[in-house]
Amino acid sequence: MSTTVERSLGLLEKYQLSKHLTQCYGTVTATATLRHIPRNNTQFDDPKQFYLAQLQVPLTSLIEKHPQLSLVVGENDKQTAHFIRLNQIDLYEIINVEQQVPFWDRSKLAQVIASECDHEFNFNDQTVPLWHLHICTHDDRLDECTITLTAHHVIADGKSLSIFWQGLLHEINKVKLQSKQLTDKHEDGYVIKPKVETILGLPYEDRQAPMPTAWNMIGVVSRMIAKKALPDLLTKTWFPQGWAGDHPGITDKAKARHDTVVRTIELGGVTWNDVCTTCRKHGVTPHAAIMVAVVSAFAEVYRQEKIVSTSTPVNCRSFCTPAVPENEMGNFVGSYSHTWKKLPQLLSGGDFWDMAKTYQTQLKANKGEAAKEAGLLKYLSKYPEDYCDFWYDHWVSNPTMHRAGGIELSDLGKFVPPTDDNDIWKIESIWFCQSTQIFTTALNVNSISTKDSMYATIGWQNGSLEGSKAEAFGQAVIRNLQKCCH
Repeated sequence: MSTTVERSLGLLEKYQLSKHLTQCYGTVTATATLRHIPRNNTQFDDPKQFYLAQLQVPLTSLIEKHPQLSLVVGENDKQTAHFIRLNQIDLYEIINVEQQVPFWDRSKLAQVIASECDHEFNFNDQTVPLWHLHICTHDDRLDECTITLTAHHVIADGKSLSIFWQGLLHEINKVKLQSKQLTDKHEDGYVIKPKVETILGLPYEDRQAPMPTAWNMIGVVSRMIAKKALPDLLTKTWFPQGWAGDHPGITDKAKARHDTVVRTIELGGVTWNDVCTTCRKHGVTPHAAIMVAVVSAFAEVYRQEKIVSTSTPVNCRSFCTPAVPENEMGNFVGSYSHTWKKLPQLLSGGDFWDMAKTYQTQLKANKGEAAKEAGLLKYLSKYPEDYCDFWYDHWVSNPTMHRAGGIELSDLGKFVPPTDDNDIWKIESIWFCQSTQIFTTALNVNSISTKDSMYATIGWQNGSLEGSKAEAFGQAVIRNLQKCCH
């Protein structure tokens, strides 16, 4: 197989790849439940052949449009780590079909998603790209399936998953079911050789992205020095960590590894529409409402806690000059951190919409600073040593729970698939999720919404939380959203 060296990895890409080297994180995923033409109305007895026939042309178009879908990484554990573009891809190797899965059962769906979140790509195998599709089918529902897009974070941020699904739905509904019968000689039928026309874009920091100033660096260094120099009592007062999970993480490098547990929650129909309508009345986004529902749920379940930190990933494409197109895959993300104090008072008298307005105002004001965050990685001069040490240092700086703690709400916002009454493939639900991260947040909430519903996954490291508390938390999030519009 011939391949083409594209370019060296950028800062965010090294950052994502170092998670693989330290085994602290797996993949990003987006799972869609879909309705399509019944499989028994076609000539395909084998489900895998049915889906290959459906997906071959659409995926060829997507791979030609998005260079990220053809990438592998060479010398992944060396300073010279670089992207290589594959000149051919065997779809048979990257489309997996699991049969007799009752995917309509949300608990089973959560297990499938968790398994995909923990998938480890083999960087030594440079014949397959760093993504695949996992399809679940069942003979009781021949006109339905779930398809999970599983991608390594080095080639895709959360927004990239939405881009993929919007493109796939558009392309697959342009193509009628292929009539040819595929044979076992899949080398002839499934290997695609995409036209290499689209150039792989430069990394985020080379797109005239905002970079940290000297003043930013003074602030970072000052906080680091203060944390090390101040007595423990003052450190806890001035730099309160807040909640970091129920049980400590493992600090043995040989044993520490991500192990994701997932639960799903959803809010649909009239209620989600009411939430969105009420958000507009109060001048806030549904994202802000979800965040306050999350924090309020945490305060309800963890009544003894007085403080919790949250992190919000930010799509930074618009901060580049010129702006990175919103349909370009890659890594263009920053993060905004917010500290929620006096949680007990929140339960007794906090106003939901006032909190949402305050959070939204501060998020908007700090997005520019969040966009600078990736630039701090340039001070990790040695790859992979400095990047790996950056993760392991969390064990030292967080000696109690061995993780930074808090909650991350990664919200992809509204997903608007191209739809037509004549479409053969129609989406019924979509779920965004990602691997747990053993060094940072203790609880992850990953949300995405359609015009009809909000879908969210709750994820945590196996053994880090009490399962009953995580279950109660998810139920409370939904209750809070149901109550906020009344």
